[in-house]
Amino acid sequence: MGYMPSLRSKAAHFVSDITTVLLNPISDEPSKAPEEEGVKIPEKAVAESDSDGPDGPDGPDTSSFTAFLVSLLSSSESGDQHGSHLVEKLENSGVDAASGSGMKESSARKSLLARGKHTLGRAIQKASRIGGYRPSLQPKVDSERTNDSGLLGHELRPIKSSKESTSMCTLPDISEPSMLLSQDMRRSLYLSLPALAQGRNWLLLYSTWRHGMSLQSLYRRSILCPGYSLLVVGDRKGAVFGGLVEAPLQPTNKRKYQGTNNSFVFTNLSSHLAIFRPTGINHYFTLCSTDFLAMGGGGHFALYLDGDLLNGSSSASETFGNSCLAHSQDFEVKEVELWGFVYASKYDETLALSRTEKPGICRW
Repeated sequence: MGYMPSLRSKAAHFVSDITTVLLNPISDEPSKAPEEEGVKIPEKAVAESDSDGPDGPDGPDTSSFTAFLVSLLSSSESGDQHGSHLVEKLENSGVDAASGSGMKESSARKSLLARGKHTLGRAIQKASRIGGYRPSLQPKVDSERTNDSGLLGHELRPIKSSKESTSMCTLPDISEPSMLLSQDMRRSLYLSLPALAQGRNWLLLYSTWRHGMSLQSLYRRSILCPGYSLLVVGDRKGAVFGGLVEAPLQPTNKRKYQGTNNSFVFTNLSSHLAIFRPTGINHYFTLCSTDFLAMGGGGHFALYLDGDLLNGSSSASETFGNSCLAHSQDFEVKEVELWGFVYASKYDETLALSRTEKPGICRW
């Protein structure tokens, strides 16, 4: 019922316009004597006509039309003030029109009667159309409101916190437990991976406790699983940090960086996992040297590991816009891990291949 008052208001204005146009209200039995002789109606007759009023024997019969419009416009609300205002307006218009009807000539009366009948027919047709469509419009309003409320409910639905969405994430299989990553930390990192790396099983390509403290071994074993790889470092003060690199890590004596904009660095120093993505200032993502491994650049490395994987450093870098990832800029390495992401169809084959290679021996 949200827009029914507006329809009644429009109908009221429409009927008001009709009564204004029809200066002479419509009567079922119009006067006959003056129209044949072509003479004006005497003033006395006009006065008598006025004294009879709109309901007199020779006056216009507008009661049925008024009752129809009032019943039409006040069907939903019998006590509507707008309906009473419309009745007063129609009665006043009828009185004014009746008082001025005697001043018209017979020829004008005849043409006005024809025009009035035509206009009245359209008015009744439109009024009946409005009344007829009223029941069908109500469900439309309800449906629209229902849809709007549903949309609002969808838009205003509280967004789940990162902790809730992280806890609902289903992690893929992992070849063996990590010495550095907790389940929650691994779940947060998994959600931060590029789409190409998600849905794949995690395979441990390198770890210092299994393959020895050697940067060259890390480079060599990165060839087992080309594509995105996760480098995880733990210092002796309990911080866990690292970054996403792209394997194979190819060492070079030149200062040549590798990687893409999907690279990032992370740390668990704060209460939650902090991830720093490329700022776009430069493309110093990963630098693989024969003597060290570094990520980031532009003044300082975001992460630096020496050739023996015993010591490292971390500072703010322009590449990732990060803060220091460790507890201090210089740190002692406790553990290093490199994780690859393998399709389930190739997981068993790659896992078997990674376990057949003896530490320190290159098969390629």
